Amino acid sequence: MIGFTFDYSLVNVVALVVGLLFLANGYYLVRTGREAVAVFVLSVIVGSGLVFVAAFPTAFDAVARLLGLELRARAILVVSNLTLFALVIYLLNRIGTLYDRVSRLNERLSLLDAEMDDRDGNNGDHE
Repeated sequence: MIGFTFDYSLVNVVALVVGLLFLANGYYLVRTGREAVAVFVLSVIVGSGLVFVAAFPTAFDAVARLLGLELRARAILVVSNLTLFALVIYLLNRIGTLYDRVSRLNERLSLLDAEMDDRDGNNGDHE
């Protein structure tokens, strides 16, 4: 059984606050309908992870042993880096999708503009 000792520091408080802000921001984005549920899920995962690390700093001793590391700080670093890599991959894919959508919208807008010019016969004047 893993024993939890509480050795809180300023880093734990900052991690707790940032984790709660992640959770609140994810909820706000979904509630206002500005983002997809996937963003909320990512916010919950990252925010919950930060809150967990802040509340139970010694929990990563077991993770460090599992990964063969001697320090829990290294285990936290490895897990956080893997999480950041996953987030960056997700965001890069999302940015690529949004660029494609903007490009298609620009093409459609150009076609509509050309169609308006043909109808009006104004050579680009829509006023």
